[in-house]
Amino acid sequence: MSRSLLMSLALPLLLASLAGCSVNIKGDDGIENGVAATSDLSGFKNFSGIESAGPDNVIVTVGPAFKVTAEGDSKVLERIEIGVDGGTLKIGRKKGLNTLWSVSDKGATIRVAMPAIEKAALTGSGDMRIGTAKGPRLTLSLTGSGDLTLGGGTLENLKADLTGSGAMRLAGAAREVELAATGSGDIDASALKAGGGSIDVLGSGDVSLNSGGAVSIDIMGSGNATVRGGAKCKLSVIGSGEANCSD
Repeated sequence: MSRSLLMSLALPLLLASLAGCSVNIKGDDGIENGVAATSDLSGFKNFSGIESAGPDNVIVTVGPAFKVTAEGDSKVLERIEIGVDGGTLKIGRKKGLNTLWSVSDKGATIRVAMPAIEKAALTGSGDMRIGTAKGPRLTLSLTGSGDLTLGGGTLENLKADLTGSGAMRLAGAAREVELAATGSGDIDASALKAGGGSIDVLGSGDVSLNSGGAVSIDIMGSGNATVRGGAKCKLSVIGSGEANCSD
């Protein structure tokens, strides 16, 4: 399969996964939903990045082999489009269906296994959980009201950008970090041990970090930045926000 080919969760695949099932149920919103289903999408390979747009719950594990599965209501699975483009696994909805997110699309659970991860981007109200990450660089991006979590790992450089009202929770260790929050969302990196880096806050969000090195903090607005671990901080604050460095 071409790495740039987008493949939808087609009806034949869903019918195969639903063999033996014949009952439809009504959701809380009164819209008819299909039965629970699981689709194995192991044909997707050769990607080191992930992009998810929508209400789905994406669970990422780093392991020896590529594997992608989608679990959820069959009606939701019919709307999902997953493909690999330019080394990035892209998860979204078929064209023309984005307006249904808040009406009948409760989201699916997408499980992704991959040998290494270099970047992850989440847009919308969904969640993304990355178990661990290792390597020279990891770039994380969150836009919207979703949650993005990094459970641990060891990295040379970690860059995390948040725009909107969502939340990032980061753990592990990184030699250098770049954290930026725009809007009302928060980045909690208090469980991340950083050698040094930078924090940029634009808006009312809060950012926390653990570091004993040199950290530059720039705040514009009412947001706050907190660095614990004995860091040597260089501060620039415009507005009512506060920057705190302590042991």
